[in-house]
Amino acid sequence: MTVFRATAARDGRFWSVTIHDLPENTAGFTQGRNWTEAEEMTRDAIAGLLDIPADSFDVLLTPEDEEAARAIAAAQQAREEAERAEAAKQRSLQEAALVLTGRGFTVRDAGRALGVSYQRISQLTRGSDQRAGEAA
Repeated sequence: MTVFRATAARDGRFWSVTIHDLPENTAGFTQGRNWTEAEEMTRDAIAGLLDIPADSFDVLLTPEDEEAARAIAAAQQAREEAERAEAAKQRSLQEAALVLTGRGFTVRDAGRALGVSYQRISQLTRGSDQRAGEAA
């Protein structure tokens, strides 16, 4: 999907937005009272200027202020890293639950050993009996 970059600068009560990545000889400017409106107006401006559907592209709006832009980028990177770590944790927890219950641990014992509830162990291992039966 095409991504259009735009930068926003605070101008009194408004965010003034400059749209980049437009075709040559096409200038894009808009404004919004808040960040959400600035993003929406940017999307609408691009769609209108290029005569394309507003849902056919992404908008990457960043502050013109470099320190603010760095802070946003750092927070987004940290969130993405946390999401990857959470996904890895869930995969590891499911694998451990399957190993433990496969080795004779009750769901309560497995839950206690892994620091989660026995209900969570049941959720993590649900369907493993069906998959084992289908493989046989």
